[in-house]
Amino acid sequence: MTDLLISGGTIITMDATRRVIPDGAVLVAGGRIQAVGPRAELPSQAAHVIDATGKVVMPGLIDSHGHAGHGLIKTMGSGDSMAWFNACGRVYTHASPPGFWRAEAKLAALERLKFGITTGVSVLGGGDCIMRVDAPEYGAAHCEAVAQVGIRDIMAVGHTRPPFPKAYDGAGVSAARQYEAMAGLFRDWHGRGRQLLCTMMPVFRGDETHRAEIAEQGAAMLRLAAEHAALFHQDGHRGGSIAVAHHEFALLSPRAFLSHCTDLTEADIAACAATGAHVVHNPSAIAAVRGFCPVVRLLEAGVNVVLGSDATAPDRSSDMFRHMFMARRYAQRAAADDNLLPPGRVLEMCTVDAARALNMPDIGALEAGKRADIITVDMTAPHMAPANMPVWRVVCFASGSDVRDVVVDGQVLMRERQVAHLDEAAVSAQAERATEAMLASSGLGALVVEDAGWGRIRRGPALGA
Repeated sequence: MTDLLISGGTIITMDATRRVIPDGAVLVAGGRIQAVGPRAELPSQAAHVIDATGKVVMPGLIDSHGHAGHGLIKTMGSGDSMAWFNACGRVYTHASPPGFWRAEAKLAALERLKFGITTGVSVLGGGDCIMRVDAPEYGAAHCEAVAQVGIRDIMAVGHTRPPFPKAYDGAGVSAARQYEAMAGLFRDWHGRGRQLLCTMMPVFRGDETHRAEIAEQGAAMLRLAAEHAALFHQDGHRGGSIAVAHHEFALLSPRAFLSHCTDLTEADIAACAATGAHVVHNPSAIAAVRGFCPVVRLLEAGVNVVLGSDATAPDRSSDMFRHMFMARRYAQRAAADDNLLPPGRVLEMCTVDAARALNMPDIGALEAGKRADIITVDMTAPHMAPANMPVWRVVCFASGSDVRDVVVDGQVLMRERQVAHLDEAAVSAQAERATEAMLASSGLGALVVEDAGWGRIRRGPALGA
């Protein structure tokens, strides 16, 4: 008897021929998909059955760039980006014990799960590449918490910017000590359950004083990644920096994926095309406001472009349906061309194309032999009905709250929006306690005094104040 049968829904397979099967079924056994096809052609019995009538059945979504830690500092600063970046630096080095990372990881992973994200990248920190890599217990707390939620996770770890030592909790930490912490995390967690790691390093910003040190750190991150057959990531590329990463630091390859990538030069695009490096477009991020990611130009050059949420802070969630829609409008508005990026294309960018970027060829599509990472989306709500043109409706009308069922590796993690193995109220309460402790420890409580901007058209003091 098959372990799991999902039957009666419209199947958006994302397979090689992009089949859409009305009244279809998916059979799962041993964590893998056994068959996909019309319901009448597949068995009708299984140990576990999900009735997908009135739903779309599709691959789990992939968020190719997000940040661990941000879930507990989102909104701080009321839109003041510099205050928020400074808060990242303070919190991630002086006010984030392992309990902070554990509480945030469980909250963020639960958010992803309920939005239908079955695989996500989690940079262990953020701001201007402020990594919590002074010791391994912080990353371990993240991994432990995500494992309890059950989704796939790729935790990105890397050096902070020179000079060293860096101050963490009042003590100086060398680059060598950071490397030891990262190496320990790889030994303990890479490939354990559904947890993977990748390495990263800050994007070069012209710091000639520390060029040799930066070059050695980049080489060390590539060696650590190669030792564990892992990927390499960078966050925050913009005009000219990709070409520098390739020609001066030899960082690019098909195992590299680069985030934001705004205001790129032709040399940047050529470097990605020549090396097979992947680009992660984050259309809802502040970086996408301050610069422009040339998605269409990259795709025309043969570069694999995928989507990330850059979530969960400072002003966005990890809802990939939202980011798919934003990706379409972002490209269309720039070119004044509403024919760009049809829904099927952006859906590829957070399923099959993302699986390729993350070197995970056995996810991203519903076809025999692949891992059973599957979600269902309700098509009966007023904003989704009538249920014709399912790909258009899922991409243009759905939100993460329309996801009803989530399966990872054949394991049902959410059924009709109920996550039976977690106490959701307890997860939120733990996050609240960790946030209060962080605010007290960091002295940043003033940054959560809300300034909603009533009556103003620009953030800042009110007129006449």
